[in-house]
Amino acid sequence: MMRNAAEVIDTIHAAHGTGDKHGLRNTKALLSHLALCHQVPVIHVAGTNGKGSTCAMLESVLRHAGMRTGLYTSPFLQAYNERMRIDGLPVDDDTLVRCGNPVLDAAETLHAQDIHPTPFELGTALALSIFADQQVDVAVVEVGLGGRLDPTNVVEPAVCAITAIGMDHMAILGDTLTAIAGEKAGIIKENVPVVVHPAEPEVEEVFRAAAEEKHAPLKQLQQGMIVSAQEDLRGSVITVQLENLWEDIRVPLPGKHQQRNAMTVLAVCEELMRQGFAITPESVRAGIAAAKWPARLEWCGNILLDGAHNAQGVAMLQDYVHTNLSDKRRVLLTGVLTEKLGDDMLAELASLADDIVTVTPDSYRAMTGAELAERFAAIGRTAHPCASVSEGVLKAQSLAGSEGIVVAAGSLYLMGELRTVLQLPWR
Repeated sequence: MMRNAAEVIDTIHAAHGTGDKHGLRNTKALLSHLALCHQVPVIHVAGTNGKGSTCAMLESVLRHAGMRTGLYTSPFLQAYNERMRIDGLPVDDDTLVRCGNPVLDAAETLHAQDIHPTPFELGTALALSIFADQQVDVAVVEVGLGGRLDPTNVVEPAVCAITAIGMDHMAILGDTLTAIAGEKAGIIKENVPVVVHPAEPEVEEVFRAAAEEKHAPLKQLQQGMIVSAQEDLRGSVITVQLENLWEDIRVPLPGKHQQRNAMTVLAVCEELMRQGFAITPESVRAGIAAAKWPARLEWCGNILLDGAHNAQGVAMLQDYVHTNLSDKRRVLLTGVLTEKLGDDMLAELASLADDIVTVTPDSYRAMTGAELAERFAAIGRTAHPCASVSEGVLKAQSLAGSEGIVVAAGSLYLMGELRTVLQLPWR
C-alpha cells in the first residue's frame, strides 16, 4: 500500500514497540535491500554536545560553496521532516512519501528474516535514500547515540569530526569519559581524516590510539588555537590559528562553546579543501556567519530557549547566562526526561534563575512537572508546576515581569513544544 507522509512517519515511530537493534546489521540489511546507487561524500559527526550545531555550520558552509547539500540530524523539534534537510530546508512531504514507502516496504520484507529495524534505523535508511533521490553533492550526517554501533556508522565518510565529550547516556555508553570517548571513537575509519574538538588529556589519548590503529590522520584541536574571541549576547567574533589563520570569523550561535564548535568546522573545512572540495575561504566565512540552529541559545522576545539536556549542556548554558544576563531577573522554565536528571544537573538548573516553573515535556520518558517541582523542593528551591507548556510560558513571563528573562531549558522535546507555542516556524 502507498502511505501518505503522516502514515510514513507514524509507521516509523510505531517501530518503537517492535524494533530490535543488533549492531549495524539491521541498517546494512535495509540499505542492501534498497540497493542505493547514488553514493555521495559524507562528513560524519559524533560527540556528546555540539554535534548538531557543528553539522549546521558545516552544511551552511558547503551550501555557500555552491554544493547541493543533505543534512541528517536528530531529534527533531517540531516536525519529523526537520531531520532530513536538502539545501538547508526540511524535506517536503512528497519526497518523504516517495522515499519512505520503499524503506518501509523493505523493512516489512526483512521481518520475515527476523530483522526488525528500530525507528532510528528506519530514519537513517530514509535519510540516505532521500540524499540519493535528491542527488546531493555532499551529506553531513550526525551520529544519533554513541558512534561505534550507531546506525549512521554504515557511511563511508570523507572526514569525521568528534565534538565535546561529556557524561550522557551512561547506561548505554559507559560511566567514564574514556568509555564514552571510546564509543564515539568508533566512527573513526581506516585512513579517513578525523578532527577532534578540544578534550581532556585522557580523552585525547583515546582518540589518538583509535586514530593510530586505523591509520587515520588526526587533527586534535586545542583551546589555545582560538587566539582571540569577542562574545556578545548574539554570538562571537573569533580568530583561529590552524593551518591557516582565520581572522574575524563571525559565529552567530551564542556561547563560548560555539566558538570551539566553529573551530572544529574550520578544521574540517581545511581538510575538505585539501581533498579538493570546491570550498573557498569566502564560502567558509559566509557559511558560518549564516548558520542557524534552533533552540540552542535562541531568543524569542524575552525568552531564551536552549536544549541543554545533560550536565555539560547546562554548564554551558550557565556560563552564557552568568556572563551575559547576571544583571537581569531570571525565571527558569524547565521540563526533563526522567533518565537525564542527575543531582548535579538539578542544582545547575536551579542556579540559572530566581524563580522556577516546571512542565511535563511531550514524551513517554518525561518526568512530570509536579515530580520535578518536588525534586527542586528537596534541594530547597520552590518551583511552580504547570499543567501545560502554554500555561508554563504565561506563568514564567508573569514571574519575570516586563524587564526580566525567561530561561527555558531541560529537554529538546520541551524546546519543540515551546517553539510551536511561540509560533516559531520550523520550515
